[in-house]
Amino acid sequence: LVVTVGVALVVFSVGFMEGVFMGMVDTIANLDTGHIRVVNKPFYDEEHLIPIDRALAGQGATRQWLADNSDPEIVWTPRIRWGAIMDIPDHNGETKTQTPAIGMAIDLLSPGSPESDRLNLSSSIIHGRPPAKSGEMLVGYMLAEALKLNIGDTVTLIGQTFDGGLAAGNFTAVGFIRFGVFSMDKKMALIDLADAQKTFYMDDMVTDWLGFLPAKISYHKYESIRLKIENRIPDLMHSPPPAWAKDDFPLILSILDQRNIGDITAKFEMVRGVIVGVFLFLMILVLWNAGLLNGIHRYGEMGLRLAMGETHLRLLFSLIQEAFLIGILGVMAGCLVGGTFTYFLQEIGINMGDAFAKSGMMINDVVRGRLSPSAFITGIIPGLTASVAGSLIAGLAIFNRSEANLFRELEL
Repeated sequence: LVVTVGVALVVFSVGFMEGVFMGMVDTIANLDTGHIRVVNKPFYDEEHLIPIDRALAGQGATRQWLADNSDPEIVWTPRIRWGAIMDIPDHNGETKTQTPAIGMAIDLLSPGSPESDRLNLSSSIIHGRPPAKSGEMLVGYMLAEALKLNIGDTVTLIGQTFDGGLAAGNFTAVGFIRFGVFSMDKKMALIDLADAQKTFYMDDMVTDWLGFLPAKISYHKYESIRLKIENRIPDLMHSPPPAWAKDDFPLILSILDQRNIGDITAKFEMVRGVIVGVFLFLMILVLWNAGLLNGIHRYGEMGLRLAMGETHLRLLFSLIQEAFLIGILGVMAGCLVGGTFTYFLQEIGINMGDAFAKSGMMINDVVRGRLSPSAFITGIIPGLTASVAGSLIAGLAIFNRSEANLFRELEL
């Protein structure tokens, strides 16, 4: 029971911490940065201004180069970041409300596009429906409340075109979306990629290429994947796509290079190491003492077995075998219990939206665990070794005590 509880708690705690952290990483990747991002350096240098005039042209040629020169497991997706004034007219066409807003243009309408699933639109839209045709828009539900927007209302986007002119386009609000991230719910809108290219005069241009990696690939490998692509940039610059401007230069970033995620990752690993280390120390101490006390209380049995002719080494070996068998059974039960709770947390999750509300952090309201080999390894090793070590230390005492003294303890 002691081994089972200890292993289960370790597996669950490690799975919970990794789930919370990787949930944040995946949320940021899906909504904003991708796991790997390719962006024009002049655009990135002034990203806070959303300078769409520094977008990368040659969409088809760029896609082909990325497919040929990157890890085959990366799924590349074009997106456009835009900023504009959202103007809501009344029934007379006069401005009723308006506000600055930022947005993302994604591939919503192409058959087989993974973007809807990636952003989990089916369950994130709390009113209305996903866009089904050109000219339709999704609006963050908090932004819609601030604008007093209703489903079916017309939204006019007023911004800047790629060539510096005035951009204006009418869209119909068909759905209100809850991203689960306060900062995005308050000021974000989504439109189709083709609509954005038409509205902002960005034919065959995008601001970002986002690469998405499968969940099985650890974030520790993101840097090596990024470097593999970056090392091939010099060859590309010898003969860049004809549509690129002379000062265009693709910048390769991993998610760890953006939004301060690298520093957050380092702090997370440090905190996780301290928490797991303290927990493991306490677990090892408890299991060690359990094995030690178990051996001490069986000195009478050891004396009797020695008196019946069993050798010291054989006795010690049998005690270690017994402790190891108990460890195996406890570890199996602990992995089953801890893994079950972690799997439940991974698939169902816990809604902690109230705790994260107005935090401004890109953490999904639904916290999920994550089953990982490291969680099981962290629990299995001390579960198997600690009780065995305790039994071994207690058993070594039989070499320093006579059979008569050990046997006499049966009378106590």
